[in-house]
Amino acid sequence: MEIVQQKRDPDAVSPIASGCINISDYTRPGDSDSAHGIRQAVLEAKRLGIQRLQFEAGRYYLKSHINHATDGIVHDAGSKNIERQKECHILISHIPSLTLCGTVDQAGQPSTTLVGWNDQENDDFLPSILWCENSPELTVENLAFTREPAFSSAGLVIDQSAENVIVEVLPDCPIWDGMGAYCVNRFNPDGDCLNGESITYGQGAGTNWKSIGNNRLQISNTRMSAMVNCGELLSWHQGAKTDFQIYIGHCDNLRLQNLRTYNSNGFCLLTESCRNITAKSVHFSPDGNRLFTGPRDAWKIFKCGGQINVDDLHVRGVRMDGQNMHSNWLHLHQIINPNEAVFFCKYTYSPISAGSLIEFYDKLTHETRIVDSASLESPVEIGHRGHLYRIRFTSPLPAFAGENALCSVRCWEADQYTCVNSDFINVAGAGHLSRYDHLNLRNNRYRNTMNPGILLGAEMPTHAEGGHATNIHITQCEFDNCGFFPRYGTGGCIGVHSSGFDLPLNHDIEITENTFRNSEVGIHLMTARDVRIWNNRYDNIKERTRIDASTTQSISFEDT
Repeated sequence: MEIVQQKRDPDAVSPIASGCINISDYTRPGDSDSAHGIRQAVLEAKRLGIQRLQFEAGRYYLKSHINHATDGIVHDAGSKNIERQKECHILISHIPSLTLCGTVDQAGQPSTTLVGWNDQENDDFLPSILWCENSPELTVENLAFTREPAFSSAGLVIDQSAENVIVEVLPDCPIWDGMGAYCVNRFNPDGDCLNGESITYGQGAGTNWKSIGNNRLQISNTRMSAMVNCGELLSWHQGAKTDFQIYIGHCDNLRLQNLRTYNSNGFCLLTESCRNITAKSVHFSPDGNRLFTGPRDAWKIFKCGGQINVDDLHVRGVRMDGQNMHSNWLHLHQIINPNEAVFFCKYTYSPISAGSLIEFYDKLTHETRIVDSASLESPVEIGHRGHLYRIRFTSPLPAFAGENALCSVRCWEADQYTCVNSDFINVAGAGHLSRYDHLNLRNNRYRNTMNPGILLGAEMPTHAEGGHATNIHITQCEFDNCGFFPRYGTGGCIGVHSSGFDLPLNHDIEITENTFRNSEVGIHLMTARDVRIWNNRYDNIKERTRIDASTTQSISFEDT
């Protein structure tokens, strides 16, 4: 544990009397490394039971870090061999009712920025700026987050041959010899519109940028050469590993208010196993001349339950999704007795509380059982790293439930998710990727999204992400140039498809009073039933609806 060495003004009001610890008593904006002082302030708040940490205006540079033992880093197939610890600049752990508060400028924008360290090593894990666990009633407000040097860059294509691409790096964008070329995307000359499929993905280009002087970089890659044109703009990243710049796990009744992320080395924000989330004015958008914010999702909501309410979420320039919401499927591993069984679930462990409902699927039907008790049996590797859960139910398992039966955990999904008044722009993935029930999307805008602006449904073959989309309401949203590159075989402005399934498992979906523009397909339906589409507007849409007859039924189309 770090030793607290305070620099507090002896005439200042004590933290206990004020209920607040001022970060200025430990470090100031502009210090070479504020991470150590902020960690000291956090420890003092925990020791004294103080519930507010107040930052000044300015830039806090974070360099030093601590190692935190956690299972939270293990999230997908790419993280199979990761050690179960995470480097982080600032750790919040087991501190209830804490508020991290920055300042705002005259326009109400955050004027406090936490600047994470960047070692400029290609495709490496970097310390998380903020890692929060087991801290209910957490509030984070009026803060901005970035990396320095920035993890992403951008440039103008000035020369292109069969094998080489040369770019002139835009002013104020980072440039160094050997910079990686991960998640490369191209834009029209004014940088406003994302064009076409991503040029490279998380595996990078297989070669790196080479400095050729005069603020220019060259790369030898035939795929890139074939896909770009002179005069276009390119965006690229130093790496693309699954990583979390801000992680908030097991923090019930979470409140996020007036936050900005300008640059990220991975997922900008992950919330995991949090029950009840309220977010207002949370923005992910690049500053300066950079075209992208980060190489992974803006905000991933993983196994979170309760009421999730989002207002004024702004996402610009991320690969993959603007907002990605899902849990993971359970597979029945072993029946112990009629009321008890062991189940396998991929990736991180999340608790299952007594009284929760488990859904057992049998083709188009499912039965629910109430959890009497649940416990972690053991971590295990069955194909991928995961966990075995031992669950006892208040009544016998369904008669059809045999080994490897598919199940979902309701407390790992929101009781209700609502997102309103939000924007998803230049997203090299989907705007909303949702594998949730009870979804209400209203007055949102989706523009230049490589995959559908809204993509609904589960996924089984790779990550076992669930569940299916039911009780969905999409209304008064605008879609423009969406779904120009399909995902799971699904394109369009709105896509519905549970990948790996061939039955109409997504149902009770209403799509009304939306505007669809400048896209090949308006609504693409697969593995869906009981879908009602009415009173929408279509402008320069070649195919209003594309319906897979073999996996859909009961589609009502009432647009004129």
